[in-house]
Order: sequence, then structure tokens, then C-alpha cells
Amino acid sequence: MNITADELSWFRELKIGRLLKSEQITHALTNQVFLLTFENKRQYIFKRLNLKARSVEDRKRELSVQKAAADKQLTPEVIASSETYKLQEYITGQVLSETSVNQDIIELLARQLLRIHQLPAGEAQPQQLAYELNLLKKQLNKPLDNNKFLQMLRLADTLDKSSSRDILCHGDLSVNNVLVSTDQIMILDWEYAVTACAAYDLAFCNCINEFNAAQRKQLIEHYYHLNQENLTQSLEQLKGECALYFTVFVYINELWALCFLDEEQ
Repeated sequence: MNITADELSWFRELKIGRLLKSEQITHALTNQVFLLTFENKRQYIFKRLNLKARSVEDRKRELSVQKAAADKQLTPEVIASSETYKLQEYITGQVLSETSVNQDIIELLARQLLRIHQLPAGEAQPQQLAYELNLLKKQLNKPLDNNKFLQMLRLADTLDKSSSRDILCHGDLSVNNVLVSTDQIMILDWEYAVTACAAYDLAFCNCINEFNAAQRKQLIEHYYHLNQENLTQSLEQLKGECALYFTVFVYINELWALCFLDEEQ
């Protein structure tokens, strides 16, 4: 059992019973995540939070967003949290990563993005891509192409200044973060939620899932047709904005992997 003595003590303080079993969920990247089984067969998801990836203030904002989403039955309820841990409701189901990506999956993702964008923004941090890039550069202990970094930083700054920042964006809608149960669809992992524009979430969804050009086009078009009455852009304008965000997100993901994945190997 790879749960520490301090964590066991935290569970005892919560008075949720004796821990019988822990299983690490291996597809989680930012944090270490476990499925815990306590006496009386009660199960919870436990997250050991990566303090290097997000600040304490970021975690507080994440918690407020997750609570708002849970109120709308869009994400599991948080049972307890601290600066270093989070315990939340466990819901049985299948994550989309266990299913081959096809037209139905992409259209399902578009519908989930629309559900997210209809939530109240609450305390979510406004989009700040330029800040994220500078933070990753500071955390990176390896040399990088400075000319490319500056080019991406200028594009990120332009997008930060032009974004409407008027909707809540999940910021990490991968197929690993969509759970399909018998009677509901749940969205997991809200730590990168921000207020931004639809193109922000569409582009990151395309990026994190490594969709090809045809799949990226399908996601944007389906979302547009679902939400056309609430968008001020034409479909072509939305595609153009998504392409700019996509370029930045590909680069951000490259730096993120260098910062947080390589150091674990």
C-alpha cells in the first residue's frame, strides 16, 4: 500500500473508517491519484497534489470551480481537501480513453464542452497563457530555443489581450477526464479551469487528445452548430482563432512534459 503515515492520519481525522486497499490510477499525469477502498466497501478517489505544477491559490480556485460543477452534477463531489490532498466521491464508469476515438466520441466531447461553458465562472483564474509560458520556462532546468520561446510568448500575449474571457473553460478536456457511467457523464480534473473563450477550450481539447486535422475540424464544427446562437463569430473565424490557440498549446504541452514528466523518469 503506497499511502503514507501522514495520509493515513488525515483519513483518521476525517473519520471515514479503516483503509483496506489503495490502487494507483496510472493515467493521471499532474497529480498522483489513487482509488481507495475503506471498510464497509466505501470507495473514494484520493489525490496527492503536485505542488510544483499549481500554486496553493490555484488549488483554492480549482476547488471552488469543482464545487460549482458538482452542484450541477457535472463532476464528482469533493469530500475533503487540504493544501496537499483531495478526497472526492468515486463514481463507477468508463473513461473515454478506453474507447477508440470516432465521430460519436468527438461529438460527445463537443457536448461536454458546451455543458462546461454554461457553468458560472466563479473564482476561476482569467486566461493567462503568457504567464504560464514564463512560469514553465522558469521551472525548466534545460536549455530551450529562445527565439521559438519568444515567438510563442508574443502569440500568447496577443491571445491573452484579445480573449473575451467571458466563459468558464475546463482547460484540460482529454478523453482521460470524461467518465461515462450508467446514467450520467462526469468531467474530471478541473485544476486548469480558467475564464476564456470557446476557442481556448476547443483548441486545448484538440491538442491534448492529439486529434488529426479532420478530427479537429469535426470537434469545432459540431460545437459551433450546437452553440451557434451564443457565438458572435462565424465558423471560419472560430476555426482561425482555434488554430492560433492550438499552436500555443502544442508548445505549452512540450514544455510541461519537459518540466514534469521527464523528471519522474
